Order: sequence, then structure tokens, then C-alpha cells
Amino acid sequence: MPKPLIHVVSLVSATDRRDFMRRQLQELGVDYLFFDAVNGAENPHHYLFDKYNDKKRARRKGKGTPLRTSQLGCFASHYLLWEKCVRDGQAIIVLEDDAILLAPFMPFHEIAEQLADKYGFVWIQPSNKIKDHSGLILERIGPFAVKKFAKGFSHTAGYLIAPAKAQALLDYCSEWIYPVDDTMDRFFEHKVEAIGLDPFCIRPDDSFESSINVAAPGPRRSWSDVMRREFANLADTVKRTAHNTLFSIRQKRH
Repeated sequence: MPKPLIHVVSLVSATDRRDFMRRQLQELGVDYLFFDAVNGAENPHHYLFDKYNDKKRARRKGKGTPLRTSQLGCFASHYLLWEKCVRDGQAIIVLEDDAILLAPFMPFHEIAEQLADKYGFVWIQPSNKIKDHSGLILERIGPFAVKKFAKGFSHTAGYLIAPAKAQALLDYCSEWIYPVDDTMDRFFEHKVEAIGLDPFCIRPDDSFESSINVAAPGPRRSWSDVMRREFANLADTVKRTAHNTLFSIRQKRH
């Protein structure tokens, strides 16, 4: 398997962000390419947006909280990269254009083929849902602890993905209800596990305002919408806990 190529997701118009990523990657001397993100604001009728089910989202999250075109554009950008991964039959490294490359990035880059072959999907960013980046250690490879995380990662700044896992996400995403990061965090449904590295290799630069995944505050939720959302969250917690418990049991047997 050839070394996974880095794909930087970025709007064509985001010249400052592209310069930011170009400087970092050229300094490291690694191969990369820019992948033109879908601009939902400029292309609100993109064909992939037909996958979005607003009625189902309202039933789970309440009315007045639809995905905005910027969020749909972000989803479509990652979806198209998964399609490319499957079509080319090669693992890829996906970076968003606000990723700060940390010291562990190059050691990760050196073992990316091994990780892609064994796990198929690996987060290289920190989780902001898990305190202290704690998780179940599966093994140690080089300077990294490969961990299974009990919750998701909540953003999509950087990950490694191989064709089989990309296809699994494509199959699951025949219908869009949540933003792409929340969708990827639903490992307990699509079975693409929340595997990550410690230490993490990148972090998002918070000084950049998001340009492809922007949500605006909606109207105040009704009592019924609040209850609907809480019920959906509880159901997810039950499914996630059951999935993680079974995963732990299988690991102990091995």
C-alpha cells in the first residue's frame, strides 16, 4: 500500500488558509494537494444536499435547528473525499485548512500506511469530548499509543481513512441528519470506530473563524423540542454505552 497522500480541504477563496497550510507542509517536505471544498453559501443547490432530511432532523433535534448550507457544504466536502478514497483504492490523510501540524505529525506520517492497513480509520486530532484525551490503549506503535475512545471527536480537523472505512461511511450517509463531525462520531451505528493517537498530531487553529462549517443561533426551543432532543441524546448514550461495553469485552478475550 503506497503512503497515504495528504488532502487539504479548503475553499478556493480561502487564500490565507491555503497559504497557512502550504507553509507548514512545504517546510515538512511532504506531498499534498488541496481539495476544493463545497461552498454551500455559493452553491446552495449542490446535488449532494438532496441527502439532507430536515424532517427527520427536526424529529430528533427539534424545529428551528436545521443544518445550514455551510454545514451541508462541509459534509459534502468530506463525502466527496470518501468517494475519492474508494474510487482510487488508496488510503488518504484528510486535513482541514485550520490544522496546526504538531511535532508528532511526521512520526505519524511515517507509519500512516501501517495504521491504514490495520485500523482503516484513525483520528489524528484531539478529542474535545474526552478529558485528558483518555481512552482504551489497544497497542503502542512507535511513539504512539493507539486508543479506542468512548466518545467521538466533535470536529474534523484531521484523520486517516482507508477505502473500506470510507465505503462504510458512504453507506451510512445515504441520508444526512447531523453535521459531518457528529455523523462521524456515531461509531456505535456505522461501526467506524473512534480510534485515535496519543499524542495527537494536529490541533485546529482557533484563531481562524470557520469558513465551511458555520452554524447560526436558532430560535428559542419549545419545551417539546427540548424533550425530543433530550430523548434522542439519551437513546444515543444507551447505544454508545452498549457498543463500548461489547468492544471492551472483545478486547479482553483477545
